[in-house]
Amino acid sequence: MRPNYFFGFIISFIVGVALESILDFGYSFAILFALLSLFVLLTPRVMSQSKSVLIVSLILFGVALGIFRVDVSQTNTSASALDAIVGEVVKVDGMIVGEPDVREEYTNVVIETESVHKEKTRILARVQAFPELKYGDLVSVVGKVTVPKNFPSEDSIRAFDYRSYLAKDGIFYQIYFPKVAVVSHGNGNVILEKLFAFKSWLIKNISQSIPEPEASLANGITLGAKQSLGEDLMQKFRETGIAHIVVLSGYNIAVVASIISRLVMFMPFSIRLIMSALGITLFAVMVGGGATVVRATLMALVVILARMLGREGDALRVLALAGGLMVFVNPMILLHDVSFQLSFSATLAIVVFVPVIEKYFSFISSRIFREIVVTTFATQIFVLPLILYHMGSVSLVGFVSNIFILPVVPVAMMLVALVAIFAWMPIVGSLLAFPAYILLAYTVTLVEFFSRVPFASLHNILFSLSMMTLLYSLLGLYIVKNFKQRPRKQESIIKK
Repeated sequence: MRPNYFFGFIISFIVGVALESILDFGYSFAILFALLSLFVLLTPRVMSQSKSVLIVSLILFGVALGIFRVDVSQTNTSASALDAIVGEVVKVDGMIVGEPDVREEYTNVVIETESVHKEKTRILARVQAFPELKYGDLVSVVGKVTVPKNFPSEDSIRAFDYRSYLAKDGIFYQIYFPKVAVVSHGNGNVILEKLFAFKSWLIKNISQSIPEPEASLANGITLGAKQSLGEDLMQKFRETGIAHIVVLSGYNIAVVASIISRLVMFMPFSIRLIMSALGITLFAVMVGGGATVVRATLMALVVILARMLGREGDALRVLALAGGLMVFVNPMILLHDVSFQLSFSATLAIVVFVPVIEKYFSFISSRIFREIVVTTFATQIFVLPLILYHMGSVSLVGFVSNIFILPVVPVAMMLVALVAIFAWMPIVGSLLAFPAYILLAYTVTLVEFFSRVPFASLHNILFSLSMMTLLYSLLGLYIVKNFKQRPRKQESIIKK
């Protein structure tokens, strides 16, 4: 498909999703745009092979599909399944359908249950940290069923639509600190249970080999288990602009993909690609499959497929396809998942903004260091409007702290992974744990240092939607004016 057709359709579909999510047009508008698309396509001008007519038809159809997809997703929800018992103390039986989110003082679990009409719905239960609950546990809880409430606005921070944030994951009800009784274990998907058990084993090995808080950082950068860092230290990571390494993001997934590719280098090329795809997929499932992980994994899989077909393609197409597919699967993430917005924007910056500004950093002689500086600067600038809009805060030392810390993250991840696997071997585990601890301690020390810098971050910044739109419009104009796509190298994937 021609680039203008492809991007026109993807962008119009996303616009349709956004319009329907905000304005709630209904099915009638989807039908209207679909009919307009058909009308334009069947006009006599098409016979003269007018490309503009086909583009307009695709754009109208993309908008229609976006509106229709949102309406279908809203129809299929179970948002009112338990409305009759809201505010009452009841007994609810169900299964834990996701990996428990363990915090310092409590644990969040998602329980899938059936209403009196046999309609499945999900409840977010906040329970005591003990007893420990696991995915696949069949539980019986007694507590008051409530409807999630949105967080009111404070100072310059916008009101947080918490209800929609949970609804994107199919969660429409909450229970706070109910009485919990575990009925039975092992009722979930066998593969998921094994993967989560393997993850718990790895976390245990890391925690036994590396002291705190470095162990929690190690669990965060490799497995997404950051809870033990504590809110105080986690806030310092945010203030210094380093929080993205603690939560699994596209950066971490890229490192994992690189590690897997090197481990299977001895295999034939096609088998190596298949093993890489399988390894990345299993890793994404094991760490919980959050939006950022799914987005990065999907991109990696599309790239792997493109290489197998001999079509190493445009990275921008890969990103657009990954984003479009994710929005199609779950339209609510477009407006109600900040992590998706930030991770997508950061990846977009690497694809389209880095090539535009890298010429300004040619004075840096080291290629590796230059790439780190350019990538850090590009992503920091590109996600800044989103951060200001959603959080009303910005790190003033983030650019410098990322330059000092990012280079050690891949090495730290590799060493931590080896520690997690070989910790059961006393001598080998200890030998691997020491250099891993040094790199992790270096990271924590720098975060502590940068967080103490005066005015390390600014808070309570007033930043409206119109200001964010204006900044991204200016960025977009600058990129379009200066972006030059590099010529592709024709490479064959057949390696003998």
